[in-house]
Amino acid sequence: MTIPTNEDWAKALRFAALPSADSVVFSKRLAEEDGVQTIKYVLASLDQSGATIGDPRDYDLLKAAITPLENLADRLGEDAFRVQLSVRSGGRF
Repeated sequence: MTIPTNEDWAKALRFAALPSADSVVFSKRLAEEDGVQTIKYVLASLDQSGATIGDPRDYDLLKAAITPLENLADRLGEDAFRVQLSVRSGGRF
């Protein structure tokens, strides 16, 4: 399994970002619920001020947006991380 490149992340993050987003953030962390360790993923599109934009997508569209990011996260092999992409400034991390 190959480690994802910045280009892989940028492509997946651009795909997942809402059209009005200035930047997009994806994170993964381990959490414990009722004694069971689970993986928590968070996807958020942010406006220019850094505030989270409400995501109006239904489950199927949201799942289609987040699945490529989850797959990259699995390839990365880290328990917790956060990646942010500036969509408006040409895709800089």
